[in-house]
Amino acid sequence: MRVFKEVSLADSLSVLNALFGFTAVTYLLLYGIRIEAFVMFYISTFADGMDGFVAKKTEKSPFGKELDSLADSISFGLFPAALLVKYDSNLFPYASLFLAFSLLRLARFNVLNVSDFLGVPTLVSALVVTSLVRVDANITLVIFITILLSFLMICDVRYPRVKDALALAVVGLVLISAIFFTEMCYAILLLSAVYIILPILNEGVRFWRERRLKKLLSKQE
Repeated sequence: MRVFKEVSLADSLSVLNALFGFTAVTYLLLYGIRIEAFVMFYISTFADGMDGFVAKKTEKSPFGKELDSLADSISFGLFPAALLVKYDSNLFPYASLFLAFSLLRLARFNVLNVSDFLGVPTLVSALVVTSLVRVDANITLVIFITILLSFLMICDVRYPRVKDALALAVVGLVLISAIFFTEMCYAILLLSAVYIILPILNEGVRFWRERRLKKLLSKQE
């Protein structure tokens, strides 16, 4: 089995990401919405983060990028979608939209050669959806946010990779705290909102400046 000779340490973490995501889905189906399912989900996010970090420090495998996206489709696509349906069966159409657009976003990411993300990362979208369910958010709000995130995942707005060690440490601390305190989900929602909104505002400012510059140039002509 040559495939095992080609698997890197980063690939092993991607597989762990998928397994923890699958465990979260399984627990959700068997026992309903309980903290254990969220714990498995949070562990999958750490595995995903470590996967990227290790891939930069060690030798990359030929299928690492594809494996990472496949794992993300389970942990950050399937689990949030299943969670929405478990939260309220009427959310099935919106959960299906979320899952479909998650897959589209991950597939597009694999064929693009960009340093940043194009569209909101599935991890961020999954954190928002799971946090809304944990804080027992209003169904109307959940529907609105789910639809919005679905389209933002496939938009053309560039989102930066978070590389700052302090910022990553803060996010990690918040996620660990969320395992024990549901209230920390509000911090997750706040951090996610800042990450999602700032690039959109920057794009809006850039578009306005370019449009204003074109008007000035046309007047000079």
